[in-house]
Amino acid sequence: MSRRDAAGRGEPGIWLGIVLYRNPTRELERLWTSLQWNRDAVGAPGFRVTWLDNSPDDSLRDVVTRLDARADYRYSGHNLGFGGAHNRLMAEAFGTAGVRHYICVNPDGVLHPDCVRELVHEADRLPDTGLVEARLFPDEHPKPYDPVTGETPWCSGCVLLVTRKLHARAGGFDERFFMYCEDVDLSWRARALGLSVRVAPAARVHHYTVTREESPLRERMVRRSAALLGAKYGNATFMRDRLREYSALGGEPFAVPEVVNPGWRLSRIAEFGHHLEFARRRW
Repeated sequence: MSRRDAAGRGEPGIWLGIVLYRNPTRELERLWTSLQWNRDAVGAPGFRVTWLDNSPDDSLRDVVTRLDARADYRYSGHNLGFGGAHNRLMAEAFGTAGVRHYICVNPDGVLHPDCVRELVHEADRLPDTGLVEARLFPDEHPKPYDPVTGETPWCSGCVLLVTRKLHARAGGFDERFFMYCEDVDLSWRARALGLSVRVAPAARVHHYTVTREESPLRERMVRRSAALLGAKYGNATFMRDRLREYSALGGEPFAVPEVVNPGWRLSRIAEFGHHLEFARRRW
């Protein structure tokens, strides 16, 4: 049986998790096609794909199983959030013998044919790898990364490889971040543990956001999560500023944890001086 014939079931060393929420059919078709490119690429590792649907109902089941009758589709029953859904899949993945890496894949991404291969190659290059992200193209994220080492202040969750080593030491995402900033938090925790956080420049993904409309709900959720990040890492000023923005956008009051300073090495890692980008811009 070829890798393509085993779509969704491949060899167990690499596990891809895709979290869904009311996604357009065309978006999932684009993603699925790009996954097949990755299966067929020269030197590509085998990988398994699991779809976890956070939608209000399981109507996307028909879309996914039309793309692949053997697809590993699960319906969560309620919206677990980005981090919560990936945590559920990550726990299963790393509870499976032989799984080395878990890769979060946004459903609105289109992966270059070499994306998975290059992510895995970069993760395996050094023994201290915690996280590796794919490089957005043609419009890169403005946060910096070292062009030689790939080191970056934090990794985006768009297409993000999590190593077994990091999961064993830090767990997955902090589920208090329902959506947004959970990737920043996990990156900071990885770095605090002495694990490497890198970009794989040859692992490219087009993050398909052409049809995404500006959403007041999205802007509120970003500020809510950013306020939680400020509280978690001891920056009361940042937290209060984001809460004011959240309130001005019509956000409902919520319980904010007390501002704490977790210590360790985070005073040199947590970066709040660049608003919601959490790192200086390269341009």
